[in-house]
Amino acid sequence: MTDKGKSGFWRGWVEIWEEESASLGYKWILGLVFFAFLIRIPLLLFPEVIHNDGTEYIRHARQILSGDWSIGTGRTHPLYPSLIALAHFFSPNDEMAGIGISVMFGALIVLPIFYLGRAVFSEKVGFLSALFATVHPPLYIYSGSVLTESVFYFLLANSVLFGWKAFEKGQWRDSFLFGFFTSLSYLIRVEGIGLLAIFGVWVLLINPRNGSRPWIKRGRMLLLAILSFLIFSAPYLIQIKTETGRWQISKKISISMGSFSEEESEQAVERIRERGRITISSLLKSPLTLVKKIGIGGVQSLYLFQQVFTPYLLLMAVLGVLSSRTRPYPIKGNLYLLSHLVYFLCFIHPLFRAGRRYASHVIPFALPWAAFGFFEIIYWIHRMLRKETLRKKVPTVLLVVILTVLFIQGRVIHQREHRFIQREAGLWLKEHLPRGSKLMSRLPQEAFYGELEWVRMPLGSYEEILKEARSKGTQYVLIDKEIVKKSPDFLEKMSHTDFDLLKELERGDRSIKVFHLRFP
Repeated sequence: MTDKGKSGFWRGWVEIWEEESASLGYKWILGLVFFAFLIRIPLLLFPEVIHNDGTEYIRHARQILSGDWSIGTGRTHPLYPSLIALAHFFSPNDEMAGIGISVMFGALIVLPIFYLGRAVFSEKVGFLSALFATVHPPLYIYSGSVLTESVFYFLLANSVLFGWKAFEKGQWRDSFLFGFFTSLSYLIRVEGIGLLAIFGVWVLLINPRNGSRPWIKRGRMLLLAILSFLIFSAPYLIQIKTETGRWQISKKISISMGSFSEEESEQAVERIRERGRITISSLLKSPLTLVKKIGIGGVQSLYLFQQVFTPYLLLMAVLGVLSSRTRPYPIKGNLYLLSHLVYFLCFIHPLFRAGRRYASHVIPFALPWAAFGFFEIIYWIHRMLRKETLRKKVPTVLLVVILTVLFIQGRVIHQREHRFIQREAGLWLKEHLPRGSKLMSRLPQEAFYGELEWVRMPLGSYEEILKEARSKGTQYVLIDKEIVKKSPDFLEKMSHTDFDLLKELERGDRSIKVFHLRFP
């Protein structure tokens, strides 16, 4: 194919591979956003079974729609339920409203990742980072979930982006926008508040690339960011104070000085995740326990991160970090991104959260490293191949293979087909049980789809569960395979005494039995 006959598409790819390329233009980025949205449409058409947390977000959204903005017994942060409540006016089905919000932000995540990669490295790195983001498994999978992840990815990437721009350029607008997006991140998940501390360290203690910055300007930038954060977060903070009687950052997590006369400081550190309570005194009295918890937890988080990021992208990211030391890009940019990764994987996750889902939160600002590493591989390919046609087409073929594998992982791996029986059971309950009935079960999905009031099944013996069901006025009890595994004689006791079997559902190796509780 001659240069004259090349399509604009191919010419664009050629520009991306070149070291010094002209701007690709906004159409390419808008095209990526459209492509990201297009491939997420099946997530709307074929929704997964709702997660446990998703039922709580929808409960909170319905509470907001009723005019009740109190936190109450719920422990969810308010922004995501508020977005579901807003989307309710476009989609009366609350589950579809929640998925629609996730799909929208799952497509929009392309934008901040592109601009972050461009700000720290270059436009071509930003573009490839955004391209990875369109099909990356967790970024894709959670776009179809009634979970906060998709929105949090977007807000977190924007916070990191404007934090870097404010640090580099010192513009008041960027400091304000950093505080704005950080407050929204915090209103999605409590760990978002920690970005203020990272920004404060960078602004107060480190000089930008273009020279020193007066201390008074550093202080003003940080104060503006804090003021912006408080403007948008204050209503929630005040509501927590009103309902709990004290200032704390969430209903899940509280921070206090504690007492130096208290004992069991080591146990307090070990049980931070369980209690959601941090006492400064326990950290000071038991530093070795804290270091051990962070060290072991950090290793576990890194292991989970390489799984969700995918090992081959991680290798590319490591190559990108190491290679960037000798390339014309700022080492401070790498350290800036690294500081956020350390905050989440080596502090937040070891102390408060564990699991692949939470390890995925750092993916948006790790993708630029993987993109840079990919271009280093392309650089080696160009040096090894002499034929011009191969030098231009081999990188494209390699990229297509990587994108295809990523997309297949997102569509095939980590599916939730084993949960389909819960939706099936819930729809049966909706059709056959009276409205307003109470259902006791191990998980909330069946009650959600059945539009019944859910009563959590306690962990205990048959007699304890029976006592709890009667005390709560529960008419129906749902038993799944997990309960039978823990207590093999459970069903036998139910069938001979206090329960009548109404329905048994089976799907694959999973089964669910619905019982009616007889009251004496």
